[in-house]
Amino acid sequence: MNRASLKKVVGYALAGMVLVGIGWYAHGWYHCHDSRSASRRVRAGGFRFISPLLDVELPEGVNNLQEPIHFKAKVAEFVEQQKRSGRISSMSVYFRDLFDGPWFGINENARFDAASMMKVPVMIAWLKRAEKDPRVLDRQFVYDGKEDLTAVQTIKPRLTIAPGRRYSVEQLLRYMINYSDNNATTLLYNALPPQELNDVLDGMDIDNDSSGGNNAISVHGYSGFFRILYNAAYLNREMSEKALQLLTLEDFPQGIAAGIPKGTAVAAKFGESHQGSEKQLHEFGIVYHPKGPYIIGIMTRGRDATALAAVIRDLSALIYGEVSAASPTGSAAAVR
Repeated sequence: MNRASLKKVVGYALAGMVLVGIGWYAHGWYHCHDSRSASRRVRAGGFRFISPLLDVELPEGVNNLQEPIHFKAKVAEFVEQQKRSGRISSMSVYFRDLFDGPWFGINENARFDAASMMKVPVMIAWLKRAEKDPRVLDRQFVYDGKEDLTAVQTIKPRLTIAPGRRYSVEQLLRYMINYSDNNATTLLYNALPPQELNDVLDGMDIDNDSSGGNNAISVHGYSGFFRILYNAAYLNREMSEKALQLLTLEDFPQGIAAGIPKGTAVAAKFGESHQGSEKQLHEFGIVYHPKGPYIIGIMTRGRDATALAAVIRDLSALIYGEVSAASPTGSAAAVR
């Protein structure tokens, strides 16, 4: 993929608009590994003599004791209720207990526009650089202000970079991840060689597909970013910690964070897009529950972005409550 086509794709993701013929590189290799009948092992490529293990995913619905996740049915019923009420037109859910790996999905292979959630691989690519030379985080860029890409964002960043000012990579990462500032993202993206970003997508368990004319991804596929960051399997421990710490500062209180007790840490990223009357709103993150952390991913479509945010909040509350109520012998969130 040449730099021009890749740049168009990222521009689309920032704008949150469907542009025919533009997309990220299609990572079809993922599908040959997707199986519910056996465990999946995700290994880093690009090596001749080693095969680093990044992640192991057990079959859906079981943990190492072969016990089912007891509240999947409640989540499935919640999704159907939201459809019947008209709050959503479609929805996907992913849950994974990070203690021993059991997971489930609801419509987990349906594809949505990831939009600003694709800022996560841009962050990972820069932190991968910083592993080799931490000084890259001090490198500075000037935002000229000629184009304001935050203008297309429905959920406006609370803080943005200012024209004419100089910012370090460290500062730009904060604006990009914490406030979802499209202008900060553009500066960081333009300074990345295309291969570095492709290496992130190729090196992690992501099922990104451009064949439909947009940046389509499933909730199950996107989970690879968070599973592998949590395992510190792609970035080293220091940079994985840094990535998740940045994600805990996300400024989107209407979603997952609104459904859990105040003060509970959440490392998350949201994304939103629109085409005509259809809105999409998603959020994906790790909730650091007192009983143990879990991944929650929610992707939604509908006509009212406020209603979509409320759906994310309500499902977050439902799952947090179920994890809290789990007995010591329960499957999905046993007492740690």
